[in-house]
Amino acid sequence: MHPDLSPHLHTGECNELITRLMQCHKEHSVLKFFGTCNDVDRDMRQCLKKERLEKRERSKQHAAEMKKKLRAKPKEQL
Repeated sequence: MHPDLSPHLHTGECNELITRLMQCHKEHSVLKFFGTCNDVDRDMRQCLKKERLEKRERSKQHAAEMKKKLRAKPKEQL
């Protein structure tokens, strides 16, 4: 199962792979069940994983910055 494949959620690289996969599925409506589109699907999943891991790392960094800010302020200012 893939995450939401809406174009506004992904990078241009991943959007291109998503488009290629959708086109492959349209062109090979029966053969897709026999692995015709597996290479494109695999590439797309790798791209989506890379995006997810980058987003996760950005979130961790942001959380660390916020913790640092909160700990630096005196309790009266909270």
